[in-house]
Amino acid sequence: MESSCFLCLQIITLIAWFGLGIAMIAMGAIYKDECPIQPYIPIFLLVAGVTHLMFVVLLFLRRVLETCSIVLEALIGMFSFAWFITGSVWVFSLYSKNIDSNQCDQNLYFFAFGFLIFQYVVIGLSLIVPCFGCSVRSFLYERFD
Repeated sequence: MESSCFLCLQIITLIAWFGLGIAMIAMGAIYKDECPIQPYIPIFLLVAGVTHLMFVVLLFLRRVLETCSIVLEALIGMFSFAWFITGSVWVFSLYSKNIDSNQCDQNLYFFAFGFLIFQYVVIGLSLIVPCFGCSVRSFLYERFD
């Protein structure tokens, strides 16, 4: 039962990441020329969406191309992290400015902003949850040992 729940959660997560990648590509393509104040925001979304999709596809190919897949995942991961930092600079640099819809489309900007905030939350949780799990496990082993 536990393994089927875990598998279901993995499938839902992969579908969500795949959908997010498609949404990023669509937003970047639709609003490609709609942000003259920072024209790199649509490019950031396009490239981030493509790398998300590549990563999801590599997860499916992991069984077939084991060593090659691991190397490609590492390269894509490093590129994605650098691209994430770059996109954060481009998007958050406009946050304090009063931009109107002529300077940058609001849908595009808030999508990119929301995506980055979501990514920061996911990164934060992926760092905090294992520490919390280890603390709880350590506490339980000490109490019941």
